[in-house]
Amino acid sequence: MKKSLRRAALLSIICLTVALLHGQSGATPADDAFLWLEEGEGPRTLAWAQAEKERTLGAPQSDSRSDRSYRDALTIGQAKRRIPSVSLERQGLESFWQDESHVHPIWGRTTLESYGGQNPRWETILEMDVLALAENKSWVYKGHSCLALRCRVKRSYGGKDALSIREFDSEPRSFVANGLELPEGKQSVGRLGRDTVLAEGDWGEGTTTDSGYPFVLKELKRAQPFDQAREVFRGQRTDLGIVPLLFGERRIAVTWVVCWTNGSERQYALFEPAGPIQLDSPKKALIVGVASGRLLVKVNEDWIRYDTSVKAGSMISYDLVEWKQDPLRAKPPVVFQTNCRQAVLRFGGPRNFPPLLTCQSKAFACKYLTCHARPVAANCFASLSPFSSKRTR
Repeated sequence: MKKSLRRAALLSIICLTVALLHGQSGATPADDAFLWLEEGEGPRTLAWAQAEKERTLGAPQSDSRSDRSYRDALTIGQAKRRIPSVSLERQGLESFWQDESHVHPIWGRTTLESYGGQNPRWETILEMDVLALAENKSWVYKGHSCLALRCRVKRSYGGKDALSIREFDSEPRSFVANGLELPEGKQSVGRLGRDTVLAEGDWGEGTTTDSGYPFVLKELKRAQPFDQAREVFRGQRTDLGIVPLLFGERRIAVTWVVCWTNGSERQYALFEPAGPIQLDSPKKALIVGVASGRLLVKVNEDWIRYDTSVKAGSMISYDLVEWKQDPLRAKPPVVFQTNCRQAVLRFGGPRNFPPLLTCQSKAFACKYLTCHARPVAANCFASLSPFSSKRTR
């Protein structure tokens, strides 16, 4: 075991050294022996990927325990007594269920009362297997977001990074005729209103980063040709990518774009009538939403702002009205500050009482804290709501 670790470490050092030497040698793309891999679906690339797949699977499949492990995992994955994972939406609790009879998931909905019973009653909103069969495409569900009953459903063909986005009405449970629809690409969309979206995508040559992701954001209206969308923000080609974000509460709408400068750092820009305003925020921070009239931010690095000192892993909040008036000078009180053995694992929930899932690293124990996002000393309290393990789909 120790020899394997030493060998892996030595290999990593060699690879890093070679990469650095290669970077200092002034090599051009023409000198890159693997440039052909840039053609993601080229015959040579696909053949190489298939050969590597077979080589990788060879080791575990030659193990005598492989078949049994596979059967055990399949039995667990297809168990009927699994607890459906749900999200709380305006119309009820929603879930995406997948089993051996539904290779592609079912988008379903139930009530809180029904979900708490022994046999919840589920109504189907969209069945991806039926959609894949009707359109003769292996669609993989990639998420959705809704404004009232209108939703944007994200799908990818065969599970690729590239998405096609199409408008869906969850009441008649059908795609909207002549609705908003974006062709396949590495993209994301945020809705500004019923008929307008902010979309970042591949708008043509020179609009994607070196990583192949979009860095140009445009405003697109219903029935407007895709090539006539109006540009509202442009990042840099060296960025990792950009994503539009829209939050709102009590008639206060907040629209901004997050620019991923690298894998861990972000830069936020707020949209104002005069143009985007670059926010003074930690590079390693995550705006998680709006609750109780406040903007919530998770800080992932030690940060000092005015007279506020924040430890990495903590949560801060801004008064939404104050922040909207002057986002560069608003003071953020600390909502939740972690200790040396604690971390915020997940955030989300009802609008006015968003729970934080925190974990103690020493005991590997987790609990929910309900935070009111107010600048008071005791703004979080424990609230545990265990669910019955007998609830099935």
